[in-house]
Amino acid sequence: MFRHYLLTLYRALTKHRLYAALNILGLAVGIAVFLVLALYVRFETSFERWIPDAPQIYVVRSYWTLTGETIPPDDNTMGGFLDELRGDYPQTVGTRLWDTRVAVRQGSQVTSEQLELVDPSFFKVFDLPMTAGDKASLLRRPDDLLISEALAKKYFGGANPIGQRLTVEDRGTLYDYRVAGVMKDVPKSTDLKLDMVAPITPQMVAKEDHWTHWGSQQLTTYLRFETPEAASALDNDLDRFTDRHGDADLVSPAHKTLRLRTAPLPAMHLIDPKDAVIVATIGAVGLLTLLLAGVNYVNLATARAGLRAREVALRKVMGATGLSLVAQFMAESLITATVAALIGLALCELTLPLINTAGGLSLKIDYLGDDGVLPLLVALTVIVGLGAGAYPALVLSRFQPAAVLASARTPGGGRSGARVREGLVIFQFAIAIAFTIATGVIVSQGRYLRHADLGFVRNGLIVVSDFDDEGVTPAQRSSLLTLWRAEPGVTGATVSMSSPGTTHTTNGSNFTLPGDKGHGLSLNWEVVGPDFLQTYGGRLVAGRSLGSAYGLDEYKTDKPTNSTPGVAAPPAPARDVMLNVNAVRVLGFTSPAAAVGRMMQEGSGSDAKPFRIVGVVDNIRFRSPRESLQPTVYYFSAKDIDAGIAVVRYGQADPKLVLDHMRQAWRQVTPTIPFEAKTVEDNLQPYYQGDDERGRLFTIGAALAVGIGCLGLYGLASFNTARRVKEIGIRKTLGASTSDILKLLIGQFLRPVLIANVIAWPLAWLAMQNWLSGFDERINLNPLYFLAATALTLIIAIGTVASQAYAVARSEPAKALRDE
Repeated sequence: MFRHYLLTLYRALTKHRLYAALNILGLAVGIAVFLVLALYVRFETSFERWIPDAPQIYVVRSYWTLTGETIPPDDNTMGGFLDELRGDYPQTVGTRLWDTRVAVRQGSQVTSEQLELVDPSFFKVFDLPMTAGDKASLLRRPDDLLISEALAKKYFGGANPIGQRLTVEDRGTLYDYRVAGVMKDVPKSTDLKLDMVAPITPQMVAKEDHWTHWGSQQLTTYLRFETPEAASALDNDLDRFTDRHGDADLVSPAHKTLRLRTAPLPAMHLIDPKDAVIVATIGAVGLLTLLLAGVNYVNLATARAGLRAREVALRKVMGATGLSLVAQFMAESLITATVAALIGLALCELTLPLINTAGGLSLKIDYLGDDGVLPLLVALTVIVGLGAGAYPALVLSRFQPAAVLASARTPGGGRSGARVREGLVIFQFAIAIAFTIATGVIVSQGRYLRHADLGFVRNGLIVVSDFDDEGVTPAQRSSLLTLWRAEPGVTGATVSMSSPGTTHTTNGSNFTLPGDKGHGLSLNWEVVGPDFLQTYGGRLVAGRSLGSAYGLDEYKTDKPTNSTPGVAAPPAPARDVMLNVNAVRVLGFTSPAAAVGRMMQEGSGSDAKPFRIVGVVDNIRFRSPRESLQPTVYYFSAKDIDAGIAVVRYGQADPKLVLDHMRQAWRQVTPTIPFEAKTVEDNLQPYYQGDDERGRLFTIGAALAVGIGCLGLYGLASFNTARRVKEIGIRKTLGASTSDILKLLIGQFLRPVLIANVIAWPLAWLAMQNWLSGFDERINLNPLYFLAATALTLIIAIGTVASQAYAVARSEPAKALRDE
């Protein structure tokens, strides 16, 4: 019986090759798209799950409320937070990860690496797989060093690394470490940088001035709980804990300024709801593309059902039951789905390298194992085969033998069947048009962000991130700036505490205006060096820039001293500052010009420092375009800036040549510290990379979804025009021209496409409005995106059906009306 079903299917497919090709190709492309996007979603949701007992590990997150506004949370805490937490909750199991860039010296070679400083309890939280070393005894000695397999091979080749020594320079201090363990290389599905691990020592902590200052942030704190309820219990008490310990440093109650909460480690990669929505949307694109392929199959199968009506009628006359016919057609559908699944898998394998290259991804197919794709493919084949084949099987099995055999024309389902097929086409194109609109918006938003006004000129800037290394002395920094400014092609150089894409230092204080009551507003502050605005190309909105020519521009933190007992010290002179436009707004000034010349003070009481506003600069964005711009106060210092990062501007020179000259000067002045520098475009790339990758994946999925819809429309057009050959012959006999026939046919095919636009527009508008709200800098949702998508789909639809319609419209009426 099954052999007979196979033979019948083979004859049906070979007799109607076009429909067979469209059915199988549409399903194969849909399955391939689904598999690729499913691999991506699986990758994005698998971060940190490679760590044993990862759901029991939690990250302490900080939620800051400044100027009445909660800024995006971060994963950093002050260094001494874990010590204070253990003091109140002795049962706490936790560790800190304090990342720092270090210089590894091996002979004459100096290499830059990222070192993670951790607590001895590290392995109680992270039970990482090891290839060498005893976890129970590791990190107990201050000179213990753990390295990854990759670093072991890099520094020691094939030799046994255990017991080998590595000299590491961290913030100006040399450490002689002994390799005590080798960790397995971490997979790509992680945000942790665990290539080199060493213990935190009291000497390191002693060098940190703000280790126990609430409001400072140095590192990330990880806690381990046996149950989610235990984590929730700590969360419920963290506000009271913050008030007990933080009121001395923050405005009381401290939890109103800083809220601490825990979050599960596996959820951290997609902790931002905007990222989670994007990944879910890409998964939905895969599901909808597969659904479109299934709808395409149903549409074509029901459309050509009439071509097998006589076969069904004869089978029923010969004794076949409706149930046996349903089983036959369902089996045919399963076989077709299996063939399509195999072709789709082959397409996935062939295109995955191209998709990885285009999207900057590292997706791969594993057939077996926990993440094996084979069980998914089998389930997918069964679901698609049964789901897509059910309705056509029911339609075919319901044909009445007498009506079919007595009729001169093959049945096509009548008006109800035509409505079902038209409804399916509307559904297909509604999804495809929504995808097209979304693709246009996503691509435009990405292009806008890359060219948006950041408040400075991003082209022609090089950021030297290692300029703040404590191994570089103030005299060496001054020499480097002098040498760089003298390089050919360099037009300026400056230093500031933050730079584009390298904003690892954030500072905030409370500021008040004369007559204000209370603690005032919390504003960010930055210290900038000479030529800051000139080098960056920042815009002065009102007043003047800060510079060495004005003595009171120099930022000083020295408190007034009383040299004569019993005599009050003279008040500190007001220093000059600049504000950005957002600071002018939150402080309540009517305009930037109105702020110039006004007084303000940092802090309150005897520690208050007076400042005079001498200039207002346009908002400058160094951080992610998703983050809101913070109101900022700019201080000036011509002296060495603590944690300052250098930025060099070059003109028409080749950036590679400028970098080479800067590197030579660096090695001349400070040969023991690695040189790390990038152009601003490269430094900002991580802010845009994720959205770019996801945008390309979305575009690929959307384009293929439109293609699948066009396959269905082409098949339907071919079927309908073939059924209306005699009708068109009669119309032409009665005087209809070729153009009249073309208008009739194309107009009827375009009607479901136009209806689909009415459905797609509001859906796309709601989805894109929600997505764009995640960006502080964003484009307007212009009607042109919707009109362009409509025009594009109409052109594609016309091109799809035009050839079929033209062939029928040009046919001779005599041939069309000839009796069989």
